[in-house]
Amino acid sequence: MATDDDAVNHDEAAEIGFKIVEMADRVKVADKVLPGTAAKWNFMIDDVKYHVVVTVLRDG
Repeated sequence: MATDDDAVNHDEAAEIGFKIVEMADRVKVADKVLPGTAAKWNFMIDDVKYHVVVTVLRDG
């Protein structure tokens, strides 16, 4: 997976980024129907679990 020098390799970083963009695309549509909708996802790097939450930020 990762080396001591890098948190994640390029492919893993791209996969995480693509997943977050996909979450944003989906929550954008869902938020129009149900404001406040959140997309949630977990992943692990080197035995550390991360929790990602994507919501639409509204002005005001």
